[in-house]
Amino acid sequence: MPLVPSPTFTEQPRKMFEISTPCSGGLNLHDLPFKQEVDQSPTTLNMLYRNGVFGKRYGQANKTTFENTIYAVGEYGDDIFVHSGTKVYKGIDNPAEIASGIAEKKGIFINFNRNLYYICDKYYVYSKKKDTDVYEWKEVDPYVPDLVINRKPDGSYSDVIESYNMIGAGFKNTFHGDGTSVNYILTSKGDDLENTTPVVWFDVEDDDHKQPTTAYTFDKTNGKVTFNTAPASGTNNVIIKAFYSETKTKEYKDKIMASKYWINFGGNNNSRLFLAGGGESIYYYSEAFDASYFPENNYASIGNGESDITGFGEQYNVLIIFKPKEMFSLAYYVLEDGNTSVDTEEGKGAFTSQLVNAKIGCDCPYSIQLINNQLVWLSTDNGVCTLVSTNIEDERNVRLISRNINGGYRENGLLQEANLKEAVSIDWDNKYWLTINGKVYLWDYLLTPYANTGKLEQDAKRLAWYLFDNFFVTEYFKDGEKLLYYHGKNIVELNNSFNDFGQPIHAIYQTPLFQFENEAYLKNVHKIYVQCRADTSSKINMKYITNDNAAGEIENEPIFIGSKLWKTFKWSTFQWTQVSLAKVFMRKCALKKIEMAGVYFENNQLDCDMSISYLGFEFSVVKTIK
Repeated sequence: MPLVPSPTFTEQPRKMFEISTPCSGGLNLHDLPFKQEVDQSPTTLNMLYRNGVFGKRYGQANKTTFENTIYAVGEYGDDIFVHSGTKVYKGIDNPAEIASGIAEKKGIFINFNRNLYYICDKYYVYSKKKDTDVYEWKEVDPYVPDLVINRKPDGSYSDVIESYNMIGAGFKNTFHGDGTSVNYILTSKGDDLENTTPVVWFDVEDDDHKQPTTAYTFDKTNGKVTFNTAPASGTNNVIIKAFYSETKTKEYKDKIMASKYWINFGGNNNSRLFLAGGGESIYYYSEAFDASYFPENNYASIGNGESDITGFGEQYNVLIIFKPKEMFSLAYYVLEDGNTSVDTEEGKGAFTSQLVNAKIGCDCPYSIQLINNQLVWLSTDNGVCTLVSTNIEDERNVRLISRNINGGYRENGLLQEANLKEAVSIDWDNKYWLTINGKVYLWDYLLTPYANTGKLEQDAKRLAWYLFDNFFVTEYFKDGEKLLYYHGKNIVELNNSFNDFGQPIHAIYQTPLFQFENEAYLKNVHKIYVQCRADTSSKINMKYITNDNAAGEIENEPIFIGSKLWKTFKWSTFQWTQVSLAKVFMRKCALKKIEMAGVYFENNQLDCDMSISYLGFEFSVVKTIK
């Protein structure tokens, strides 16, 4: 029987393989380069989507340099406050000193009830002087609670109305004078009391406008005030302000003042200041709308006492309390006549907690942000997570969203970064900025919002993350619509330039390795079409990556674009030939008999963008792979 020759394979007509939105799926360190979505990238640096265009990230410039190290920055009203060295300044363009003698360590600025507070060993407030529009910086004057009223001189009866203030030594006892008694017995005595002589008012209705009397003696041992003349009979007409000893007050105050994290919470009106992170698994909260008063019962221990609270976040109408390996929710209730009702203005408030997740927590305190009404944070065990529900149910209320950038044994990524617990974050420009070791891992949640479809892998894979370098951030803050950060003595501002402190921004974008939907065939790639934004200067170097040449073949003809916009014009990037809006560049690449191919783009030129808005590959199928 004669042999029948096998049919020959004729090269097919040329086709176009197009990417209409390059890298809109962001960086992907998880999947192999040839298994990625066409809009993802195995390697991208200092690129992102801005105003719908894929190009270089924001530039950076020093805005202000202080004489000493910056320890904290706070925002209040339309002003920025900076703790640098031992001083606090108002403003960053022309800083004005408003305080000195501050401890040289990191503190926390707090906005609460129309005032700015600062905790840094001591407790400060910046607020208006009474009955004026003049602001002053001073130490907080702790509220002095009325522990009891309607008290008889011998202490045999009284009504308790307020609790001891954990951050202040002063307290009041208010008595009914009987006209005959000269001895008035306080609610505390002995070592619980300070040696300081009490302040006493009697025969008064308003202690704010009357001079105190000095016609008495004080017996600290027995907690007794003896008047030279018996106060007259009256209703709550004898007021004695005494002081607890440092031994009694120091323990509570030191723990509260050691707090690292704060949030305003109280149901729908955020009426109380919560503090935590002072070394124990305890949170403290103030009286309603009064940050100078932390009643002695306004605290609770939560979760495993061996690990401290690591931060707060508010989701819907509950407060989420983070710990390294667990999470809890706190709800606000108001007690009325023995019944419990939610979110009313009357009655005595109470808080109830419940477990949200017993396995996943947050050990990176400064990574917590509220993104699209869902809390987002970093865990060194899991990566970046989001909370999809505050109900514990089956503990599947936390979702991993940093799948694409976590890295692993093939590629280093977020979870291979050193000192992850020091990562800082901010929500700005509809993007989640997470920064550590000079790198920014950025999630564009406007471009790719998180959707909980129940398909965990796909939900995380579709999120667009980008990577920047040269961001050495101690803490971010905002000034109006601008994003700034401080590091060392410098305050740095992000801008629309294409340089970092006068130096080039190194930008990289590599496509996945495409098989052009013909995995079983060898292909020829004849031409590549690149559309670039043409109203900003640009120089783009190119390399062609194939399965046979991972290092890449350099394109000898880079893409050049001259600046047309005067606000970005620079002589260093001037060219005589200019185009508007966008231009498509064609390059012949002649990649023959390859299985897969991709393109590597790079720009490291001062004041140049690298904008790529479309890619097209003209290819043909050659033959089957044998």
